Order: sequence, then structure tokens, then C-alpha cells
Amino acid sequence: MNDRIKILHCADLHIGAELSFLNNKAASRQAEILNTFKKITRICSGQGIELLIIAGDLFDSNHIDSAALTEVKNALAAIPDTTVVITAGNHDYFAIDSPFSDDNWSQNVHIIFKKYTVLEFPEKNLRVCGSSFLGSYQEGCGKDIKAPDDSMINILVYHGELVKDEKSGRYNPISVKDIENSGFDYVALGHYHSATPVLKAGMTSYSYSGTPEGNGFDESGKKGVYAGYVYKHRAELAFVETSCRTYENVSVDISSLTTNSKIISRIHDVLKEKYGENYAENLYRISLTGKIPDGFVPASAQICTELSETLYYVRVYNKTRPDIDINILAADFSLKGIFVKKMLEKISSCSSDEEKEQYENALYIGLKAFDGEVSFYED
Repeated sequence: MNDRIKILHCADLHIGAELSFLNNKAASRQAEILNTFKKITRICSGQGIELLIIAGDLFDSNHIDSAALTEVKNALAAIPDTTVVITAGNHDYFAIDSPFSDDNWSQNVHIIFKKYTVLEFPEKNLRVCGSSFLGSYQEGCGKDIKAPDDSMINILVYHGELVKDEKSGRYNPISVKDIENSGFDYVALGHYHSATPVLKAGMTSYSYSGTPEGNGFDESGKKGVYAGYVYKHRAELAFVETSCRTYENVSVDISSLTTNSKIISRIHDVLKEKYGENYAENLYRISLTGKIPDGFVPASAQICTELSETLYYVRVYNKTRPDIDINILAADFSLKGIFVKKMLEKISSCSSDEEKEQYENALYIGLKAFDGEVSFYED
């Protein structure tokens, strides 16, 4: 009788996401996300993964391109020795128009069609239970989920938000106490795009694997999956990086620089030092910071255009401040001086660092407005 099962836990690929903010790079990123899914299936084949868990939001919606859907099905059919269990998330919830609703999936693929379902694989000494979304929002069922107290390895696949005890939520909420009381050996979570460590509640291990490939600048850094063994009452899983490139938010201090060419050179130096020789492969949102000579304004659009010749994707935002004595300006008997004085009074009365930062930003944006230099940051 098997006393362990080798698994790969992934979630939230969002295949088919439009990514329109990437403009002309959107299509290539869509293709890369699909290729990352294929990479995951190749890991399954190459490492002898017995159970592939996809914990929701495999697709970004129920209106997936037919060619992409076919590629997903073919990739899963190409690993017949791996049992695949898929739950539907809040983006690709199970419905009549769902890509999961047809029966043209390979025999190794098991899709959870209900809010809660139990699947048993006696030959593997394995029981997999799953919770799928049946709409965009769903009440949680964590309190009612209990694994049988037997010798089988019990795994729960659950797409939903982890909440504090007794707290409600709109996205199939489950609490740590629910997990502790569930009796499962491992709970494979989906919904949050950042990976957690493999945690433990009582005798139950659990984790979010996060997204295998970032979908925006709020999902920066390396992304991947969890792979390894699940035993009775414990899990030995390691994070495996799968992202082909990463989203990065980078601040570059350009204090004292007075030409765009020097700024561009500084940016390349910072990126190379931080991300290595292959730094050009990532997607960057760069904020220019620091104090610059009064009267000099970095040409953000030009800098971005020149950087785009070597970087895969980049956006540049000017968040510098003029190197001026603000108190001297406040003493000036002019409209600008009155504005500065009033803003400094606001800043001195702020009750939090966050509020203070907002007023300081407003002050410097206002000063740029006096000089006709304001441009809005994209976000």
C-alpha cells in the first residue's frame, strides 16, 4: 500500500487573460503563459508526478480561445500516467458555457463539477476532494469538509480566500481553523497569486502555490509551483520556479544627473546589478527618484523609448523632486509661495507617514504645475 503520493500543485494560470496594458506585448505574453502550462506538464512527465493539482482559474474566463483550449487538453493528454484534478475558480467557474463542460478531456483528467466532490483512487491509496466555483462568487464550505479517518492519503483542492476564524467572504472562504479541523493531509489552495510557505494547522499541511507566471506589476518577482511528496499528516514540497520572465517595480535614484543619456546608463547599471546578465528579459516599471537640479526635467517618454530598444517591456515614471530649498520658496510673496506655505502647514499637521507622503507628493506636483511640467502617472 502506498504511503506517499508525488504531487505537483499549481493554480491561477489565467490562460487567455487579455493583458491589454502590455499593448503590443500582450499576445506574446499570452503565448508565454500557455507555454508555462506546457512546461508544468513536462515537469510532471520528467519527474514522475503521480498527481497534478490545478486549484482553480486555469483559464481567465469561460470564453477561452478554442485553439488555446485544444493545446491545454493535448498537453494533459500527453501525460497519461499523471492523474490530473482540476477545480473551477471564480474566473473559470463551472457553468453550461464552461470549457470544462464538454467531455472531450483525456481519461487522466478529473474535473470537479460541484461545490464539493470526493474522488477516490484506491490503486494509489489516495482520496482527493475538491471545491469548485459555480459562479463568480460563492459561500465557503470549509466548515463542512471532513476527511475520513482512515489509512488513505487525503488531499483537498480548494480555490478560495483564506480568512480569519468566523469571518465571511465572497470567494469561497476557508479559515485556518477549518483546515485544522478538516483532517486532510494536505490542502492545495488557489486564488491568491502570491505563494505562501507550506504551512501547518494541526496535522494538516496547506499552502497557496501562487500563479506560475505573473500577470501584472502587482505580481512581481519569481513565480512557480509546489512539487514533492504528501504523506499521512505531513507534506514535503519544494517551490519550483516556472516563470519565463518576471514583472519588476524598480526605483532608480538619478540625483545629480542632468542628461537623459546618463539616466539611461544609470538605469541599465541598476538593472544589471539587481537582476544579472539577463536583466533585459524582464518587464519593468521604473520610477525615477531623487533630487535633480531645479529646471531640469527628465524626458520620461524619450528615456522609455530608448530603453525599449533593449528591454523586453518598460514603463518609466518621473517621481523626482527639484533640488530646492522649500522653506525659501514658502517665504516668497507670490502665488507659488503662498501655495508652498499652505502645503507645508498641511504636511506638519499630518497624523501618519502615509498622509504626509501624499501631501508631499501633492506639493511637488503643484510646483511642477506652476512651471507647466505636470504629466500624470500611468498606473
